[in-house]
Amino acid sequence: MDETVLATGTTGGSADVMLGAIAVVAALAGALPETPEPLPLGAAWPFGVFFGLVGLCVGSFLNVCIHRLPAGKGLVWPGSHCPVCLAPIAWYDNVPVVSYFVLRGRCRRCGSRFSVRYMLVEAATGLVFFGYWLAYFRLGVRDGADHLAVYGVHMVLASALVASGVIDYERKEIYTSVTNTALAVGLVASLFWPEVQRAGAYDGRLPDWTGWSRADAVLLALVGAAVGAGIIYVTRALGTLVFRREAMGIGDVYLMAAVGGCLGWEAAVLVFFSAPFLGLVYGVWHLARRRGSEVPYGPFLGMAAGFVMLVQDEGVAHFRPGIEALLGG
Repeated sequence: MDETVLATGTTGGSADVMLGAIAVVAALAGALPETPEPLPLGAAWPFGVFFGLVGLCVGSFLNVCIHRLPAGKGLVWPGSHCPVCLAPIAWYDNVPVVSYFVLRGRCRRCGSRFSVRYMLVEAATGLVFFGYWLAYFRLGVRDGADHLAVYGVHMVLASALVASGVIDYERKEIYTSVTNTALAVGLVASLFWPEVQRAGAYDGRLPDWTGWSRADAVLLALVGAAVGAGIIYVTRALGTLVFRREAMGIGDVYLMAAVGGCLGWEAAVLVFFSAPFLGLVYGVWHLARRRGSEVPYGPFLGMAAGFVMLVQDEGVAHFRPGIEALLGG
């Protein structure tokens, strides 16, 4: 009898200890922070470094476009060479940013000075690629932007805006070969990855026009391109009518078509209304220095597009209810 009681008591005591231990572990587990959600593909820091380096290389190619397109030269052949002595530039002298400082901005063969613009374009493009990766994938400034396809399309557009902005600033020209490439990438990417348009759509939802999300995404991209091009074209026509001279270049129309096709029609509207504020100070200063001269608008459309790419969600959420109220929506 005593053995039975002793055995029973020992068994009961072990069970109590186990239950107490479980309770302690559960309490500790409840006190621990929740397991964070897994980061999206592409959010690891090595991706950021990789994309920053890709941006430097893209910037080097943009320099080729900026220099050769206005001159009517090919982008692939001939290879990189000194514009003065025409000596080919070796690969080790063509490393973005680094080679400029190593060579002190001069040709290794003839010593002629290279424009600092080459280095600035490379550095700026690298910073753009890394900065938007940081904003999209690590800081989460926009819903749905932490997708590699969305990021890729936006960087293609940003590259086109950099090239177009520099050429327009220097020569008052915008090349449709650059802007149409960005638009084409936006349309094709929307077909394969509807997330590209979903990231720019209101509430992140695509309209159900065809019953097939891929087709709806392409149609939404076309609507964005039409809105972007349309508002600039109408403004250009009205300005030309009022001032009796060409108010804006036709290149701005194609530039805004690319913006609307890649970012969405709402982004195109935000860019249209943001660009004048960015260009106001420069415009006044420029006209004060050179009365009657033209002010390139492409750089400010590009800067406005870069700004909207970061704040599109907040901008649309702020202005859309008022627009819908005006339209009776």
